[in-house]
Amino acid sequence: MNEAITWQNLPITVQARRVPRYFWTTSSIDVFLAGQYVLRTGGQMKLTGSYSASFAVDGVIHTVELSWGTGYLWSFPYKLQIDGAPVAESRVYVQNWPLGFALMLLVASFFGILLGAALIVLHHLSTNPAVLQPG
Repeated sequence: MNEAITWQNLPITVQARRVPRYFWTTSSIDVFLAGQYVLRTGGQMKLTGSYSASFAVDGVIHTVELSWGTGYLWSFPYKLQIDGAPVAESRVYVQNWPLGFALMLLVASFFGILLGAALIVLHHLSTNPAVLQPG
């Protein structure tokens, strides 16, 4: 549902993708005007935020601002403004969201294994008091 929007009869596309920054836990939200990028958030380590950039059309400098809300694995709500005027308010879907999900499962599995091992050791120590006594 990465929908195309227009501004001054030029198509705008908003896309999101997982990026390797912070071990693939962040997404970059990118804005393209007529196929050329005008803004890339670059994978901010923020739940919500905004980012702005300048671009030129026919020699005139414009400012684009993208603000986003709390996202989930696969999408973020966003608002897009150009020169202070609202252009779009929608959700952008992360193209490679399964990558972040897979890494989250991997990290959760690792900590689950550590917790399981600690519980086994504690159980073994509590049922075998001789293990705790020296010599």
